[in-house]
Amino acid sequence: MNRVTQSTKTDFTSWLVFEFSLLLDGPREWVVVTGNRLLVSLFQLVLLAGTLLVVIVLGFIPLQAETPILFLLFAFITANFTLISIITSLSQFLLGRELESPNEIRAEMAETISYRNDVSKTISQSVMPVKPNIFFLFLFENIRDDLESLEQLSSQARTKEAHDELENLIAGFHAHTDQVVDLLEHPASELKHALFTSVNADYENHAHQAWYLQMEHSDKFTDPVTEQLDQLTNRLEHIVVATRMFQTTFIESEVAELSRFLLYIGLPVQLSSVIVMLLYTAPASVPLVSSATLTVLIPAVLLAGFVPFLLLGSYIVRLTIIAQRMADKFPFSSQLTDAVVRPNTDTDDP
Repeated sequence: MNRVTQSTKTDFTSWLVFEFSLLLDGPREWVVVTGNRLLVSLFQLVLLAGTLLVVIVLGFIPLQAETPILFLLFAFITANFTLISIITSLSQFLLGRELESPNEIRAEMAETISYRNDVSKTISQSVMPVKPNIFFLFLFENIRDDLESLEQLSSQARTKEAHDELENLIAGFHAHTDQVVDLLEHPASELKHALFTSVNADYENHAHQAWYLQMEHSDKFTDPVTEQLDQLTNRLEHIVVATRMFQTTFIESEVAELSRFLLYIGLPVQLSSVIVMLLYTAPASVPLVSSATLTVLIPAVLLAGFVPFLLLGSYIVRLTIIAQRMADKFPFSSQLTDAVVRPNTDTDDP
């Protein structure tokens, strides 16, 4: 029992350290995408509580009139019941879509196995990782090996221009690859963190640069460099396919997780709001609780009423940003920053 407790404490500490490292790497990105949604909601709740406390201390909200408070409590009860019902129904709808026929299941499994076999042939390894985040880690480690091989072969470029463009491709992608590998090697990382790193990267741009070097400077590189560039683009394609493949799983798990948390948190919030409303039904001559207690209880209940909305907002923001970043279809991208265009040399002058 002590070993289990110690292991749980160690895992929790490791998880907190991991979340803190994500926060330090990018505070804004942690709030909108990478951070744990419960921690993000708690952070927002603390800010809201601080604001409410300042307003109450300054006397802007005296909390003396009963009617406005009852209206607020009624509004929270109605809104939260509606919110929980809608999200739970949406979750059930998504789960219902997962009920497939045997033929559909076989076809989906065959496509997934075929993809794994393609990756296995490209990487020349027969045994592939089963866990999605380890699979992503495996792909990125192989890409890092490709970049290191290209770096060693960069001296084989026949012109300075070709050498500089190859070095630019390697330098621009190597730092990202190292960051992803370090992230996925952490024991607290999950599938969603692998997806976050993939959707944040501009693989279309890297693939476009590699294709450009192959087409425009094929005569300026030796065969080993050209083959390594071709292998790099193939592995970039595998990463994009894996990201798309696990995207649906991620979205469905997010919606299911959101509905579960809304039930766990929303129902106690609703119960506390109803109880506080019922306290106001007591005769004024025989109050059930003192005014001092209500001064503390009312802000706490009102603050709790915001929790389901904060939780919903944190999940919706992440889902919409992920959907926006994955809107483009590889190899096309509407967000290429350093795109290069091959000149049209086949058109005759008029």
